[in-house]
Amino acid sequence: MEYVKLKSAIWCTNSPECNVCEYPMQNAEMNICVAEITQRYPNAGYAVNHKCSEIGYVLKGCGSLVTEATEVALSQGDVVFIPQGEKYYWQGDITVILSATPAWYPEQHETGLTASEPMKHFVSC
Repeated sequence: MEYVKLKSAIWCTNSPECNVCEYPMQNAEMNICVAEITQRYPNAGYAVNHKCSEIGYVLKGCGSLVTEATEVALSQGDVVFIPQGEKYYWQGDITVILSATPAWYPEQHETGLTASEPMKHFVSC
């Protein structure tokens, strides 16, 4: 068994619009964080996880997750899966619990990517 108390969590600022509370686990199989997004992350372009897949649970707020192929409106209680290698961005005022497998690490995460074709986007909550 492994656990992390809130007092051991690490707050990081990915951008002015994205603050993340990371729970540092010792295993490489999976990890978890809470991301607070206000507006858009990343600020421009798309992000991608080259090695990790993520599943997210919307804890509060609403917004959308946009990929090259689609956009989905999300609100409290919704769940979304982002497979490794899929370009995406978040927008809205949304707090998401994200679990990654294998465990997320910054070197496999890339931002500022362009899309094959830009999507028109909306937030409908």
